[in-house]
Amino acid sequence: MRSIEVEQTQSPIRRHFSQRKTLIALGLNRIGRVRWLPDTPSVRGMIAKVSHLVRINNDPAVPKSSGTEAPDEATDVASMRKLVFDKNNIVLKRYDDAALKKGKTPDFKLLKDGKLCGFCEMKSPRDDFILKAPKLGGVAIRKNLPFHRKLGSHVRNAAKQFDAENADHAHPNIVVFVSHTPEIQRRDLIATIAGLPVPGSSKRLFMLGKKMQKQVIEAASKVDLFIWIDPKTGIWQHLSPNDAKHRAAALQLLNISE
Repeated sequence: MRSIEVEQTQSPIRRHFSQRKTLIALGLNRIGRVRWLPDTPSVRGMIAKVSHLVRINNDPAVPKSSGTEAPDEATDVASMRKLVFDKNNIVLKRYDDAALKKGKTPDFKLLKDGKLCGFCEMKSPRDDFILKAPKLGGVAIRKNLPFHRKLGSHVRNAAKQFDAENADHAHPNIVVFVSHTPEIQRRDLIATIAGLPVPGSSKRLFMLGKKMQKQVIEAASKVDLFIWIDPKTGIWQHLSPNDAKHRAAALQLLNISE
C-alpha cells in the first residue's frame, strides 16, 4: 500500500476540539512531528479536515516532476567555479586516484598561472533531510537538525582534509558551502564558529557543547576563508576569520576587499 508523509505545521489551540482529535488520530498533535500514513480514503479525509494545520511532504498521488534532477556534486562544482573561481582565473584541480588512495585530501588544489596557490574543500548542506522512510505510522527523523552540529561537523571534517595535504598550512585553505537548505544560512555558520553576542556583556553564547565547540574553533583556525553560495540565486558571501594565517592572501586570490 502507498504511504503519505504528513507533517504538522500549526497548533490546534483555539480551534474546534474535533481538530485536535483528528491530529491525534493521525499520530501527530505536535508541531514538527512527521508521520507516514496509509494512503486510504479515510486518512485522506482526516488530512483534509485539518489541512490548515498540516503539510503533505510526500504524496504518492502527485506525479513526479520530469524536470531537472536534484543538484549533485558536479552541479555544485560548476556553480562554485562559475561564481567564484573562474572569474579570478583560478583553476580547480582534482586529485588523481593514487593520491586519493593514500587517504583524505581536500577536494581541490587551487592553481593560478600554473602554480599552487591554495586548497579548497566543498561542502553541500542539502534538503534531503529524511534518513530513511520509517515503518508505517513511524516517526521520520530529520538529519539537518540541529543546524549548528551539522555545520560544526563540516568544519571539523574540512580541517582534517586540509591537514592531510597542507599540514604546515603553507598555503591558504578555503571552504566553500554550496547550500541547498534554505533554513541554514551564512549567519548560522558564523554562530557555529564564533557564537552569538550576549547583550550587555562581553561574553558570547556558543551553540555547541564545550568539547565540540573547542574542536570546531580549533578546526576553523585552519581555514583562511569561508565562501557561502546560494545556488538558486547565484549570490555568494564570504567569511574570513580575522586571525586566519593566510587571510590576506585568500582574500586577494578572490579579489575580495578587506
